[in-house]
This record gives sequence, C-alpha cells and structure tokens, in this order.
Amino acid sequence: MDKEMGPLVSSCIIDTNILIYHLAGVLTDQAEAILADALKSGSYISIITRIELLGWRKHSPDSLKAAEALLQSISEIPLHEEIVRLCISFRQSYPIKLPDAIIAATAQHAKVPLMTRNMTDFEQVPELKMVDPFSQITNQ
Repeated sequence: MDKEMGPLVSSCIIDTNILIYHLAGVLTDQAEAILADALKSGSYISIITRIELLGWRKHSPDSLKAAEALLQSISEIPLHEEIVRLCISFRQSYPIKLPDAIIAATAQHAKVPLMTRNMTDFEQVPELKMVDPFSQITNQ
C-alpha cells in the first residue's frame, strides 16, 4: 500500500532515469531535495546505471563530463555472484527486462529501496521497495 514519505530519504539505489532528469535540470524542486537527501545518506548506483548514463550516444562533451562527475560522487555496487543469482531468480519469476532485473537485484542485495520515476518497470517484483521522488510516494 502506498504512503506518503517523510521529508528525508535514506540510502537507496538511484535509477538511471533520476540521474538523467537531474542532469537535464528537469527534476522538480521537491525531487531535487529528495535526491540531495538520498545522496547525503550514502546512496548507490548499479553498474547498469553507469553503463546506461555514460553509454548514451547523444552526449555532448560537456554533458558527458557532467555525467562522469556526478557518477564519481556516488558509490557503485559492482555486479557479483549474489546479485547475479537474484537477477536470475527475478528473470525466472517475473516479466522484467535484464537491465531492470540487475538494478532490482542490486537494490534487493543492498537491502535499500530503489529510487525511480519508472515504478511500473519494477512493480512486477513485489519484494522490491521503491521511491518515486516526483510524487513522494513509496511502496515501502
């Protein structure tokens, strides 16, 4: 059941879309504040987020530098055997794309919620806790 979040967000896995919106300057003030709180709390990214963010073909030299600088300020959880096992389990159990399954498995492994705008991409994984900073809604 959805409920309102408090003003602060603790540590979480930050999905690629949130970082893209941040770099593009399209996060709402509320969402920027929630992201800032999450970053101060020691949040993480999945290796998939680094690949997706830096692998975008339309980066300008400046936007690529900004993305690289942002990623250097966030800890990355590497892909390892437990995350691989969780990812395989999610793919066997739910209709989820491979990159999303890796991100979900990373959040599950770290025992933290996933901050994402695309909650529908992950809603088929019922054990995954999520936060949408645009709506301040969580499924925790």
